[in-house]
Amino acid sequence: MRKFTHIMAALFLGATSVFAQNEQTNVPQPIAAFRPSQVTSLAQPTLTRDGMRMTRRRTPITGQPEGKLIDNMLASYGGYQRNWLYGLMDVSTDGGVSKIVEAEDGELYIYNLPSTLDADTWVRAQRTEGDTVVIKRQHIDQYDDNGTVYDYYLTRVVWQWTDKEAGEGVFVEAEGDTDMKLLYHDGVLESIDENKDPFQEGSYALGAVYTTNGKTFTWEGATVWNLRFEALTDQPLSLPEGAKTEKITVTFESNGQTIADQTDVAFVGNDVYLNFVFPGVYIKGTIDGDKLRFKSGQYMGIYYNRYHIFFVGQRYTTVHDEATGQDVNVPEIIDELVFDYNPADRSFKTDDALVLNVGRHTTRLQLQALNAPSFYFFQEKPTTPADPEIVNYSATFDDYGYNALQFSISTTDVDGNYIVPEKLSWMAYIDDEPFIFSRDEYEGLTKDMEEIPYGFYNSGFDIYTSFFTFFFQPAKNVGMQTIYRGAGEERRSNIVFYDIKTSQIYTIATGIQKTETDSPAVDVTYHDVAGRLTTGNARGLLLKTVRRADGSVTTQKIIKR
Repeated sequence: MRKFTHIMAALFLGATSVFAQNEQTNVPQPIAAFRPSQVTSLAQPTLTRDGMRMTRRRTPITGQPEGKLIDNMLASYGGYQRNWLYGLMDVSTDGGVSKIVEAEDGELYIYNLPSTLDADTWVRAQRTEGDTVVIKRQHIDQYDDNGTVYDYYLTRVVWQWTDKEAGEGVFVEAEGDTDMKLLYHDGVLESIDENKDPFQEGSYALGAVYTTNGKTFTWEGATVWNLRFEALTDQPLSLPEGAKTEKITVTFESNGQTIADQTDVAFVGNDVYLNFVFPGVYIKGTIDGDKLRFKSGQYMGIYYNRYHIFFVGQRYTTVHDEATGQDVNVPEIIDELVFDYNPADRSFKTDDALVLNVGRHTTRLQLQALNAPSFYFFQEKPTTPADPEIVNYSATFDDYGYNALQFSISTTDVDGNYIVPEKLSWMAYIDDEPFIFSRDEYEGLTKDMEEIPYGFYNSGFDIYTSFFTFFFQPAKNVGMQTIYRGAGEERRSNIVFYDIKTSQIYTIATGIQKTETDSPAVDVTYHDVAGRLTTGNARGLLLKTVRRADGSVTTQKIIKR
């Protein structure tokens, strides 16, 4: 896989915590695959040169050249990016990261161009008359894939219809003149042909092609046009001196589920500072009577050395799509995100969305979107956890020697309220019986485990936050149950089962509620009738011994068929 696709893929993968304190937090929302209205298919052409027109090969510039540095530039462009997971993406944005070095010899070096390729790449531009600079076709990247060396070149590409009536076409390398001309003046780099449609005859874009033999060139799938690079003076907002933070809970909607998490907030007079994903970075809102207002466009910092991130408020408008005959929700960035504010308990909520966005003005690239978020201060109480969701069952035993259940566990109760993840756990069921994760079968376990803490994973990754594997073929079903111990009580969800034969998902109500005097099990062992230690998955008559946190020990006979 091409290196850059790993970074792009990070934008599409879910995170276990929306407020995970990591500057490279992943994103749960995929960017929709792009299909312009006049284009239905974009093939991958192979461009064969005659062998005489060879570009002088040199090592790509990966270190910052000497000269005057204009740092922290904001790059805007229209663009396409082929992603191996999601196909061709529209990555047009006003949030790209770049720098420019003005060398003493008059040359210009542009960082991260195009931004749809790997970061840490510099492109050389030559000054000509006036404000015009020229980027000549040049070697910009090299990648060794198990001995096959891929050389990448930045060049001038043009759109070529393969079937205009059907809306099919490709970008191809321009014949003859491959120079790319831009304007550079007063620290601003921009295209000469601003807002020119890349599908219009006579227009061109900056694109990447690759070769493995120096003769045959293939379009990479990365293309940009309508460039404008300018200095960005915004800085991420931190807390004012002396401000005290508190933990606040947020619940929001995502893909039909209610998700809950916690983050930091500080109240300073009528100002509210709210942490959103990046550690130590805040967005600022102002209390206005029974409203709390956050202006869109607040700068959050740089993500993956590739994108400038901004907070924006977003509203969905339902429109009718004539092509499909269905109503669709279209996102629109609004000037400010307004919450209903309750001064009595300092809670606030809105029906709109709080978004961590690439750029201030477009909605194509988003790192996080909290739909209809509600913020409030958590008070622990006895409550029943939400049922787990079974996502997929993989019956792979014949091919790989194991089966797997993929699931989702919410850190909310049955009413959608936040619960403490550290007090949440889960149990698996196979063929109607509680499943025992044996230390003999699961790498890294020091004891047999019947109950798995939320977020736990073993060293062999057979037990993880969202799946577990097991090493036999079940006859009837596979199931899950969540357990929550909060405010002195233990409460359990329903058991959610997957039927092996019918592929149906069904629930069994348990109604099991316990007080904390029935403390959690810390060790479970099994012996056969001869007294020999065995696993909890063995068949026949077994003696099950449970040691609990309060020191109590119980033994019972069970029959496993």
